[in-house]
Amino acid sequence: MKILREGDRGYALAPERGRVEIVYEYRTVELEKSKTTVRNVLVGVDAETGEVLTVPAQSTPKLKAAREAKKEEVMSVRMPRELDDVLHLVADRYRVAPRQFAPAVIRYYLTLARVDAGMARRLNMLSKSRLATGRCQKDLRLRIQPELLVWLRDVAVATEGATKSDMVRGAIVAAKEDVLDGRARRRQRQLEAIAQAV
Repeated sequence: MKILREGDRGYALAPERGRVEIVYEYRTVELEKSKTTVRNVLVGVDAETGEVLTVPAQSTPKLKAAREAKKEEVMSVRMPRELDDVLHLVADRYRVAPRQFAPAVIRYYLTLARVDAGMARRLNMLSKSRLATGRCQKDLRLRIQPELLVWLRDVAVATEGATKSDMVRGAIVAAKEDVLDGRARRRQRQLEAIAQAV
């Protein structure tokens, strides 16, 4: 794939004018359907009028990511304060900020549970543990992909009545067991990779 740079020139088709010269510039782009604005997108601009005529291939992943982020939903869960402590301890183990890492840990376990019935049963079981069933005084909000949210809404069928809150609390307890109690080396390495990426 050729990577274009700002200032590069080329040609594109302009409505009613045919082939015109374009120059590539970084601009803020507004997505039509969602009205989301995306900054610093390389686009091909008509050299005379300044009209955006084309979006090169290298810019499409950025636009796609903005569309996907807009689709994400925010999920709220109430949980015991001790589970918040667990998330901070897990983040500290990997030397990362809990604010970015904690949602990634939860999404990691929920994604595993979505494709592995055994993990779904484990999270459901752990949601009934003493640690997960204390007084729910802490609000947790996290962004989640629509497909995962749909699965969480339907999870009660596969896990004997578990709610999305149960599954999140179970995910946090699973992280405690796997990381802080040292039970799952492979998952520890995967979480370490996630920690380095956030």
